[in-house]
Amino acid sequence: MRTTRHPASPDDLGVISDVLRKTRAAAGDAPAAAGSGQVMLDHGRASRTPTFATTPWRADDTTGEWVAAAGTGGEAVALYLHGRRFRYEEPPDVFAAPLSHALGLPVLLLHYRLAPAHPYPAALQDVLTAFHALLGRRPASRVLLVGHSAGATLALSALTELAGTGHALPTAAVCVSPIADFTFSGASITTNDGTDVVDRAELDAARQAYLGEADPAGSPQSPLFGDLAGFPPLLLCAGGNELLLDDTLRFAERADAAGAEVDLDLFDGMIHGFPVVCARAAETMFDRIAEFCTSWLAGGLERQPQPLTIRRVGWAGYQITTEQGTRVLVDPYQADPEGIHSGLPESRVTPEELSDSDVVAVTHAGYDHRGQAIEIVRSGQAILVCGPALYQHALSHAVPSRRCAPMVSGVEFHCRDVTIKALDARHSSSMCSDGQFLSDQPMSYLLTTAAGTRILCGGDFSLSADLKTWRELYRPQIAVLGIGGARVGPVTVTELPPAEAAIAAMWLGVHTVIPVHYPPGDPAPAQLAADLAGHEQRIKVVTLEFGETWTSTTRSA
Repeated sequence: MRTTRHPASPDDLGVISDVLRKTRAAAGDAPAAAGSGQVMLDHGRASRTPTFATTPWRADDTTGEWVAAAGTGGEAVALYLHGRRFRYEEPPDVFAAPLSHALGLPVLLLHYRLAPAHPYPAALQDVLTAFHALLGRRPASRVLLVGHSAGATLALSALTELAGTGHALPTAAVCVSPIADFTFSGASITTNDGTDVVDRAELDAARQAYLGEADPAGSPQSPLFGDLAGFPPLLLCAGGNELLLDDTLRFAERADAAGAEVDLDLFDGMIHGFPVVCARAAETMFDRIAEFCTSWLAGGLERQPQPLTIRRVGWAGYQITTEQGTRVLVDPYQADPEGIHSGLPESRVTPEELSDSDVVAVTHAGYDHRGQAIEIVRSGQAILVCGPALYQHALSHAVPSRRCAPMVSGVEFHCRDVTIKALDARHSSSMCSDGQFLSDQPMSYLLTTAAGTRILCGGDFSLSADLKTWRELYRPQIAVLGIGGARVGPVTVTELPPAEAAIAAMWLGVHTVIPVHYPPGDPAPAQLAADLAGHEQRIKVVTLEFGETWTSTTRSA
C-alpha cells in the first residue's frame, strides 16, 4: 500500500472554516438538514466548473447521463456514482464535469434509484446494470469506476459483488470518503466529532434510509466485511477531519492484505465532501485521480520512464519502444520475398528476435510490409493491428481473434501506454490467401504514447493535403516515411520520392524524420536531408541501417 499525505494550506483551512460556518448557519446547527448539503454544492460552483455538455443514457430501466468536458476523447470511460446520502441527485457540474475534465474522458453520471423510496439493494443493482451495459460496448480494461461519499460505498459494494461472482472488473477504481462499515464502529466517528460537516445524526439517517431492513454488518452493503480478494487497483481518498476517516483507513488495510494494489491519499484538515468545495485540495485530488487512472489505463506500469527508441529492423520495418517499455513493431518484412516483391534486401534482424513485441502493426497487405507478421505474432503474445484482408488471413492461419485488432480509417487501438489511430493512406493494399484474392484499405498510423510522444507511421502513401490536416489535428513530432522503392518488372515503384518526402515532413510539422523503404547504400536519405536543409523549418533526418537504433532526446509536448 502506498500512502500519501497532502498538508492543508492556510487558504484551504480558511475555506473549510467558511464552509463549516455557512453550512451550520443554513442548517441551524443541524448538519443533517438538506440545506447544508446545498450550501456545499453552491460553494463548489463558485470554483472552476469546466465547459461540458450532457446527453441522456439508458439501459433497461436504469438511467444516467453522459457528461463530457471539452476536449475529451478515446475509448475509455468512467462510471461515476454520486454522493448525497443515497437520497438526493447530484447535478453534473458538481463532480462529474470536473472529473471528465481531469481524466480527459467522458463520464457516465448514473441516476441510481434513491432511498428511502428505493432502499438497498436497488441502487447497487442499478450500478451493476450500468457497469454491465458499458461492457457491452467496450472491454473492462477501458472502464473506470469512481465514487464519492455514498457513491463510493456503492462502488466498493459493486466491486465486492463482481469479484465474488467472477465477473469482469473495471481496470481501476477510485473511492472518495465511503461508508465502508454501517455499524459505525470506526474510532474516528468519535474522535472527529465536531470537526466535520457531518455528524452522527446524519450518518444514522443515511443508514436508515439506505439499508431499510438490511443488516448493517452484512456484505456487500458494508463492504468492509466482505471478501476483498480479486479487487482491481484502488485509489482511496479521505479528509483528515472526517467522521468516516477510519472507514477508509480500515478498508485500505483490508484490501491491501487481500492482495489489491492500493493507493491511499489523505488530505489533512479536510472535511467530508471537500472535493465539491472551492479548495486547492479538491484540485489536487482530481489531479491524483487523473494520474492514478491514466497509469492503470496504460497498464499500471511503475517503472521509471526511459527515452523512446526506434530501431530499424528491415526494409520498411522498425520497432518503437515507448517510454514505458511497450514494443510496437511496424511492417516487419525481414526476408524471403514473395511474388512481385523480389530483390528486396534481407535483414540480419530475424523474426525470432522480434517475438517479444507487444504489438505488430501492419499498414497494408503488401508483402514488403506484412512480411513475417503472422510468424512473429504466432511465436509470441503480440496483438496484430492490421486491415481486414490481413485479419482474415491471420484467422485462417491459427491467430486467435482475441489477438487481432482489425482497423479501418479512424479506428483507435489501445495497448498499455500506446494508442494507435488509423488514417487514410493513398496507395493500394491486396494479397492472396489460400488462393483467395483479398484487398482492403491501406493505412498510415498515428502512434501516441502516454508520455505524449506522437509518431506518424507512414507506410506507403502519396503526397496530399491530408498531411496538413493531420498536422492541425494530431501535431505529430516524428515521422517514419518510406522514401525509396523497389523495381517491379519494367517500373520502379517509389510512392514518396525524397523531394516529396521533404514536403510531407514540412506539411506534417515534425521535428524528426526517419526514412525507410530504400535499399542499403541508396542516396535517398542524403537527397531528403538536402531538400529539407534548404527550408527555414528545421527538420532532422535520422538515417538508420538495419539493426540500428535511434534514441529520442526531445521532451514530448
